[in-house]
Amino acid sequence: VSFCGTFLIPNAFTPNGDGVNDEWRIDNLLYFEDCTVDIYDRRGERVFSSKGYEKSWDGTDSKGRKMPMDSYYYVIDLKNGEKPFVGTVTLLR
Repeated sequence: VSFCGTFLIPNAFTPNGDGVNDEWRIDNLLYFEDCTVDIYDRRGERVFSSKGYEKSWDGTDSKGRKMPMDSYYYVIDLKNGEKPFVGTVTLLR
């Protein structure tokens, strides 16, 4: 099975509990069961990691603490031999 779609990677989200844009969600990653998504803070510490992207990032770290409003660096590796997607996402509270 090959993927012929595109990825729309949002550059910001607002996890404030209002039910709108509360998670950093990337459509079509579900087609890549082995993909990894890692998000890092400005100090280079990983604050979110997912294999298979079963759960989108809700703005908390691995211990469930709310991350502060800031820009975060992401690495999305589809694990299909292509170059990983890298960029920043801004968390707005």
